[in-house]
Amino acid sequence: MRRLAPLLLIGALVIGACDSIELPTTTTLGSGTEAPGTTEAPGTTEAPDTTEAPGTTEAPGTTEAPGTTVAPDAPDDERETPWWVLIIVGIGLVLVVSALTRRGSRQAAVTSGPLTWKDNARRGYAEARWLYDALDEDMAVWRGNATFDRTADVGATAATSRAETWGDLQRRHGDASNALYALEAAAPDGRTAEAARRVISTMRTNREMVDARAEARFAYRTADAAGVPPNDLIEARDREVRSSRNLAEARNAYAKALTDLSTLV
Repeated sequence: MRRLAPLLLIGALVIGACDSIELPTTTTLGSGTEAPGTTEAPGTTEAPDTTEAPGTTEAPGTTEAPGTTVAPDAPDDERETPWWVLIIVGIGLVLVVSALTRRGSRQAAVTSGPLTWKDNARRGYAEARWLYDALDEDMAVWRGNATFDRTADVGATAATSRAETWGDLQRRHGDASNALYALEAAAPDGRTAEAARRVISTMRTNREMVDARAEARFAYRTADAAGVPPNDLIEARDREVRSSRNLAEARNAYAKALTDLSTLV
């Protein structure tokens, strides 16, 4: 009995405590559903069936780039440059070229300056030497034959180069004479002036002897073709020989004068 008394006392205290504890009131939710006092643990949720992956979606076909758009041809009147523009451009080009040419000429004149006596000596020697090489025995004989055969013009015979040289003699002779006369006028001493005079004189004589030799050849061909008496034909032949000898002597003097001038240049 003594053993049950404490147990009964403990039981009474437990019961009193339980009576003093208020149970929670039911809470009304917004939707009007009452929440149960004790929430039961939900049952085990079954895993949903395996969802099959959707089929592979094919990429859309490649879109072709639109073709290049060709610009329409411009009208003919838009592509052509107006005629007055071409005239203005042409006039401008002519003015520019003329200005550059005048400027270059002035600069060349300033740069070169006046010719010295040595410049004239070099020019005179070069032209006179060209004449010496051109006016020889062969040229004189060709001239006589070409005159008789009427083939002295350029292109009238195979010896066109000789015809061209003969046609250029007058100009070259004038250039040589002008330079030598200028040398004589501006010579620094008497020796230089005398050398210029000798070249002028022998150059002129050589040209005269070439002409005489050509005339003698022409006269002989003419006499031979005309059937003149033998004595006349012999005389024509002797004239050729004399003219040939005179030309040789003139060329010797000419060569000596050129040699003396060459020592000054």
